[in-house]
Amino acid sequence: MSLWLYCHFPQLLLDTVCRIHAAANTVPLVYYLPADMPRERQGKAHREPIVQCNQLALDAGVELGQPQTLAQGLVSGLVCHRYNAEKEAQALRQLADGLYQTIDKQVLFAPKGIAIAVDSLLRLYQGLNPLLCHIKEQLQAFDLRFYMSLAYSPEAARCLAQAGYEQLSADKNAIHDALACLPVNTLNWSESRVEKLNKSGIKTLHDLWQLPAAQVGKRFGLELVEQLLTLKSTHTAESAAVTFYQPAQTFSLSFDLVTEISHWQGLLFPLKRALRELETFLYQRQKVTRLLDIRLHHRDNSSTRVPLKLAVDSWRASQFLQLIQLQVDRYPLRQPVIAISLTVEHLYELDRNSGQLLNDSAQHKGDLHELLARLQAKLGEKAIYSPAVTNDFRPLLNEQKKSAGSVTNIPTKNVKRPLWLLPQPEPIDIAQWRLIEGPERINSGWWDDKPMAREYWIASDPMQRLGWLFFEKEWYLQGWFS
Repeated sequence: MSLWLYCHFPQLLLDTVCRIHAAANTVPLVYYLPADMPRERQGKAHREPIVQCNQLALDAGVELGQPQTLAQGLVSGLVCHRYNAEKEAQALRQLADGLYQTIDKQVLFAPKGIAIAVDSLLRLYQGLNPLLCHIKEQLQAFDLRFYMSLAYSPEAARCLAQAGYEQLSADKNAIHDALACLPVNTLNWSESRVEKLNKSGIKTLHDLWQLPAAQVGKRFGLELVEQLLTLKSTHTAESAAVTFYQPAQTFSLSFDLVTEISHWQGLLFPLKRALRELETFLYQRQKVTRLLDIRLHHRDNSSTRVPLKLAVDSWRASQFLQLIQLQVDRYPLRQPVIAISLTVEHLYELDRNSGQLLNDSAQHKGDLHELLARLQAKLGEKAIYSPAVTNDFRPLLNEQKKSAGSVTNIPTKNVKRPLWLLPQPEPIDIAQWRLIEGPERINSGWWDDKPMAREYWIASDPMQRLGWLFFEKEWYLQGWFS
């Protein structure tokens, strides 16, 4: 006998948006089924019915099932969004990820429910009541409305929770009595089947159970007979295989904005909330990332891509947000934004040796990487690099650019080179200069078409600046020392 707990989230999409975008709690907000949804999901009573609404909308007189055109006429300033089952299913997967740290055996019923196999958790939490209290605390931390019910099959527990019943007893008779009271129009059956049952005088599951199975099969089909046996049985069939949820290995979050936003300042707050969701995702898995892909969606179905590349692995939302703020000028908003997507596909293991408290070099390395990340976000990735040298000592051939933060190879020969080389040597009046050190003989390039045979000097000018000079028929300045 397997005990299952089903958690039903009637307004998961709306609750998720309210958690990420605080402005959703300041205006009357509803979600409605669009006209292009299948007719059976819309129902026959109303066109584009409201399926989710916040408390402000309810207080203003909006009702579930009400046509959204009627609601807009009744409530001034009502914000209406199309319901999107895929976005709600995505929110369900994120919720399952959050619960997975302590609740592992989950079966997802997209887009609004999670079934949890209770038996394997009873010993860990030392009983049913402590387990239920823990799950409630977890769900309340997500600011979600939910119904929970227990039964001896995922389907039976689902029917109870979706009908709004909080049946939390493991007693077989209590579960049977709760199921028997369920109206047939709450059981996720097709509208045509419910209509046929009502015309036959069958209003509740108890009415169906009173009929012989042969009669039910003859009048309503064998499929209904099998469903009734599944709901009534206190044993889960061995052949009824379930697929337990496995946590996602990539992060993906997409949510609508309550109103159109035309400036970056207005986008930073919902982005901050979204980045916190990412931080939790990475922390739970002990992962880090270097690349975030942010997309700002516009009303004309176009989008603005804002890639965020870090110079060092990170998992902190505060660091991600700082880098976004540094590069907003590079991505002007040419159209208002109505939705935001955040995707992270490349995750890496957290290096536990980095950031040691007693390791000064590790601390300085972290500071350097943070500085490089900020400069790249502000100036662009290609504008920042680390200097390196080659074995060719000819000026402008000895120096090369490497990716920012790379270790610079130190030449075995102790030579002095200026940090700033001029693109082309400039002729100078040697009378204005004082030779300090040299000469350094460079005789190289005999193997290619750029041979060089010069003697270089370090000298100071009247302003006490150090320059790198050479003589070739006349004196030239090659570069400046810092």
